[in-house]
Amino acid sequence: MNHDFLIRQTNRIAVYATAALIYWAFVFLLITVFDLKIFRERMTETFVFSLLGIFAVLGGAIVLNVMSNLSKISAAVSGKNLLSDTTDTKPTVSPSWRWQTIAAALSFPLIAAALFAGDLLSAERKKDLLVSSARKLVAENQNGLAALADYQFGNEYVVKAYNTMDVIKKIDNRLPEVMIIFPDEIAGKKVFMAFGANRYIDENKPLDKSAFIYSASQDEREYLAGIFASKEVTTKFHAEKGNYQLYFPTLVSGKKIVLYFSDRQRYGKFGS
Repeated sequence: MNHDFLIRQTNRIAVYATAALIYWAFVFLLITVFDLKIFRERMTETFVFSLLGIFAVLGGAIVLNVMSNLSKISAAVSGKNLLSDTTDTKPTVSPSWRWQTIAAALSFPLIAAALFAGDLLSAERKKDLLVSSARKLVAENQNGLAALADYQFGNEYVVKAYNTMDVIKKIDNRLPEVMIIFPDEIAGKKVFMAFGANRYIDENKPLDKSAFIYSASQDEREYLAGIFASKEVTTKFHAEKGNYQLYFPTLVSGKKIVLYFSDRQRYGKFGS
């Protein structure tokens, strides 16, 4: 058996497997730390299980390399080394090793750029899906939304809003959470009220108005204030750590309402 050939090939396989493991760890760290959403669910599972394949190849190469070296040493010690097995096994340095090192170093920022670009494309794809679904649902539910356009806080309105939003979100499974938002005041303070979230409503008990206050960031509050104070109907989309939010203002019966859609995705939807 040509032990030198086996040693060279197993060394090469071990180097390739180690390089693959380094790239795998780099990609995994980027996806985990920045919570990138790129792959579909099955692709993500395949990516995770590929680690087992890398370890299997690396382990097999190491075992075969050790066995070949031991066999060669044993043959040399016993004086049975084959005459034909005279190939020099000293490592040779390729003249292009510097270019290979530079190419490997440059590949990491390229991979990172590709991952972040994929995350952005996934978010844009999700935005298009949410906007398309929102437009269709608004067009198909004009009567129900028209009944909510005349906002006046009370038990009857809250129950009506809850029932209407519950029907809308059940129509499209891509919109698991749907709420309707209006400006209001509580104790002289301007707030935004949201209706339609999953909460128990007892029609026989007085409602706590503050329980329906919509908590939002400063940027979101400024956006909502601008929407209700002007004639603009510009949508606002936000994606962060797998949470997708869409504010969808629209005119119903001549009155402006803002619908809020949100979704949570564990995996990316690029290409879906």
